[in-house]
Amino acid sequence: MDAFQQFDTFLFYAINHGLSNSFFDTLMPVVSSTVVWRPIYALAILWLLIFGKTEGRWCALALLLAVAILDPLSTHLLKEPIGRLRPYEVLPDVHKLVGSGGGSFPSNHALNNAAAAVIASSFYPRLRFVFWSLVALIAFSRVYVGVHYVSDVVGGAAIGAIAGAGVLWLIKKIITIVHQRRGLRSTQPPQA
Repeated sequence: MDAFQQFDTFLFYAINHGLSNSFFDTLMPVVSSTVVWRPIYALAILWLLIFGKTEGRWCALALLLAVAILDPLSTHLLKEPIGRLRPYEVLPDVHKLVGSGGGSFPSNHALNNAAAAVIASSFYPRLRFVFWSLVALIAFSRVYVGVHYVSDVVGGAAIGAIAGAGVLWLIKKIITIVHQRRGLRSTQPPQA
């Protein structure tokens, strides 16, 4: 085992074993669960579409686009080719609290949530702390429940932040084009 893997394993056990307690054993599987978060995110996007005015609708579109593109790309272009085994598959005595599938790197939970945090923070900067706190909490939960190394969630969050910035750039370009076309239409004289 190389020095990096030793350090990653040390950090994994520090969280997975060192912070183990009955409260976290109950809370972290809930925090880590997509079954819990999907309806919350769906309601948030629905709220943005209905009540978010133009800015909220663009934010919702960017969020939907990011997850629809990034989640499968991460799985097929990173997780499968890299093929890193999950901690519970290679380490002894892992405190595993949830099921998981596929490769360990990167954490799609961290990737998707970081991409969403970049996008949402751009549209709603006052809530930036809330968005990034959720990223940190979900990333922590993935290590705590025994399905990811720390490098999986840090790497996933970094990739997600970069990819989220890319999606945000694309959406902002589209917004600019839409505004320019609307401006051109409003300045042209009516046709006879």
